[in-house]
Amino acid sequence: MMNGLFVVQNGHFYSIFTPQREQVAVVFMGYDGQFARDVVALGPITKALAKRWGVPTTGRMD
Repeated sequence: MMNGLFVVQNGHFYSIFTPQREQVAVVFMGYDGQFARDVVALGPITKALAKRWGVPTTGRMD
């Protein structure tokens, strides 16, 4: 869970869901194998999506 949204990894694709299990985005991060950098990049993405969908953020990654 990142910023109140669920993130599911499938290879290099990340599906992002609301707490009600509605899928709101699929993000492709490339074949570079930099999964730690993917997590850093997903932080601002999930924060913006949480704001757009009205999901309260906890200010931390669970």
